[in-house]
Amino acid sequence: MDDRFSVQQVVEIAIEIEKNGVTFYRSLAESADTARLRELFVYLAEEEKRHVARFQEILESTGGYQISEAYYATQYMGYMKALADERVFRSDISVAEAADRARSPREAIDIAIGFEKDSILFLHEMCGLVPESDRGTIQKLLDEERDHVRRLSAIKAQIS
Repeated sequence: MDDRFSVQQVVEIAIEIEKNGVTFYRSLAESADTARLRELFVYLAEEEKRHVARFQEILESTGGYQISEAYYATQYMGYMKALADERVFRSDISVAEAADRARSPREAIDIAIGFEKDSILFLHEMCGLVPESDRGTIQKLLDEERDHVRRLSAIKAQIS
């Protein structure tokens, strides 16, 4: 059985990660205790929605692009498979359930920061798999995810 991914499959996984992020942040927004947290989570849900659209564009641009055999010759694709299997916002745990696990605003932010960090790791590794022409887009998405971590961390620091 061939457990290698095509670049299209990797991008499709990234799309699912972002879609699950939308659902997760919407759930957090609905249960937020303060207007400030609600606004943050609504903003992050909208950001994830934008990312879905950008990944759709990348998916369309990949066409018949093939990942080089050099990547397959190493353990790299096994590593990507492990990252993808975790899927950042995993499918075996509903995102609503993950949001419900947060017993406090601080805990919700901790969960969100963890998800954003996992997204950063996945996107960073994905950069080497997409066509050169799409790497700039992935880099912009990485920068946005890093900004999400900064925003979440700043609000977490302000919560008593």
